[in-house]
Amino acid sequence: MKSLLLRPLRILCPLLVGLSLAACSDEAKDLYAHHRAFFKYSPVSAVQPLYTALNNPGQFCAITFGTSTIQFSSPSGQSQTVLRTAAEAYGKPESIAGFVVGTPSVPDLNMQYLPLAFDLACPACYDDDLITKQLQFSAAEALTCPRCHRSYDLQNGGTLSQGEGARRLFRYQLSYANDAVVVIN
Repeated sequence: MKSLLLRPLRILCPLLVGLSLAACSDEAKDLYAHHRAFFKYSPVSAVQPLYTALNNPGQFCAITFGTSTIQFSSPSGQSQTVLRTAAEAYGKPESIAGFVVGTPSVPDLNMQYLPLAFDLACPACYDDDLITKQLQFSAAEALTCPRCHRSYDLQNGGTLSQGEGARRLFRYQLSYANDAVVVIN
């Protein structure tokens, strides 16, 4: 009787150990960055570059923070400035070098066009040399670092498209509701 009870344990234990080791693989990569980030803004419809980026595939908007302003800029050169005092009623923005938000022109695996948020910091310069270099638009869906000249593709999840290495842009969670409020964290 005792051997009948032990048989399922002999089969189940190695299986559980194998599954737990597979879950702890060093090759697993997180989708989102581990850097602190926060930005909440409303009403989105009042800022044309931001509204356009969140509601149209293939459109992106850079968000940068001055001492008293927030600058929203599109790759086409359209920009809008908002006073920080009004925006900070929702909480103080926090990022490495600002944000780039938008909707890729390529749908995800569920055929949906979901908005994304990335940090504007070059991940190679930041990780390798602790230099915060702000990326700049080089095309509608591409960012380039003026220091190391690496380029990142926004339509493919912020992957490196030109230059050495395999780093992606620092990605953050983005929630966007009813054309009114956008939250990055």
